Amino acid sequence: MGKQLFLWCSLLVLGASHSVAQEAAIGVSLQAYPAGFIPTLNFEHPLHENTSLLFRLGANFTDRKDFSDVNISEEGDGFGGSVGFRKHFPSGTGKFVAGLNMDVWSMNIDWTDLGPADAPFSGSTYILVLQPWLEGGYFLPFKTSKSQIGLTLGFGRELNVVTSGEEVAQGFIGSISLQYMISL
Repeated sequence: MGKQLFLWCSLLVLGASHSVAQEAAIGVSLQAYPAGFIPTLNFEHPLHENTSLLFRLGANFTDRKDFSDVNISEEGDGFGGSVGFRKHFPSGTGKFVAGLNMDVWSMNIDWTDLGPADAPFSGSTYILVLQPWLEGGYFLPFKTSKSQIGLTLGFGRELNVVTSGEEVAQGFIGSISLQYMISL
């Protein structure tokens, strides 16, 4: 189901790019945070000269090691995406960006904890995560093509809005993202 949704959404994003081919951009990103990483396909649609909407589809892989205050260990993955609003500030040959994003991740987390008499026990929990976050960064164009590379920093909050199983960690999150975009 997850692979079919990912493929369908990818085709939708690529198809939508043809209707605004002169102004839109597509690309990829790799977002890293202390407990995992998120590879995505991106589609950016300009609203005005210096504003745009950003759509991302991807996967979220986490290994929370000892970051969880709920369990000894938590590992998992899932699919999802985000919608964001960006403001662009031209500077030199590139541009600064500032944005507000809302991610939604459907994840399965395998966890281990200690029970009575320090006996380990484990389980699996499904979570639906809402993750509002702010981003800021800089994009630099390549001189010989219509592409650009960017580095952004993010700060937000991970909220488990649906939990099926035992509680797993949630909280504040910081990230760094490397993005490659091609103007259409």
